[in-house]
Amino acid sequence: MREVSHIPHPIMRVTVHSYNGQYRLQFVVDRFEQAFKFPEAEHTLAEVESTANAMAEDVLMRFVEMRTQYHESLTT
Repeated sequence: MREVSHIPHPIMRVTVHSYNGQYRLQFVVDRFEQAFKFPEAEHTLAEVESTANAMAEDVLMRFVEMRTQYHESLTT
């Protein structure tokens, strides 16, 4: 897997990897990770980067929900 792009974000680490004919868009915060796959034959790197910027806020909110659920599961 080869990192082909890093997209700046103040809270998350956002990277695009190229692997097996697919772009893998990865968002990471602490121990939580979300990834989305895009076929290279159907999407350009610029399209994937644009998609990352467009969905960053929703992904961040999903991380908040994931963290809440994780901590709740530890206290029950």
